[in-house]
Amino acid sequence: MTKQLKLDADGVPILTDVVSQDEEAEPNPLPETRLAAMSANDIARTILDSSTFRHQLDEMAMELAQNVHLQLEQLIRPAIEQAVTEILDDCENTTYDSIRQRLEVALPEVLVSSLEKETLGNS
Repeated sequence: MTKQLKLDADGVPILTDVVSQDEEAEPNPLPETRLAAMSANDIARTILDSSTFRHQLDEMAMELAQNVHLQLEQLIRPAIEQAVTEILDDCENTTYDSIRQRLEVALPEVLVSSLEKETLGNS
C-alpha cells in the first residue's frame, strides 16, 4: 500500500512525515537521562571517540600544519635570500664565469635537442 503525497498548488510534493509511521525513529545515541548519569570523564571520552570529533580534529591539524609551514616559509625566506645575495656578491665574478662556462659547454647540446624536438613535432 503506497501513501499518496500531498501536493501544493504548483504540484510540488509536501513532505509531512520524514519517518513513516511503520518505521521507528533511530534512537538518540545518548539520551539525556544517560548523559546526565555519565561522569565528566565518560562524557569527554565519548566526545573524543566520536567520528565527527575525529574528523574535525584532523581538519584542524591539517590547517594548523599548513599555517605553520607558511609562517616558517615567510620567516625563513628573507634570511635565505639575504644569504644567497651575500654569497653571490662575495664571489660574483667567479660565479658568473662558472655559469658562463657551463652554458657554453651545454648550449650546443641543448640547441640540437631543441631543434630535433621542433623538427619531429612539425613532421
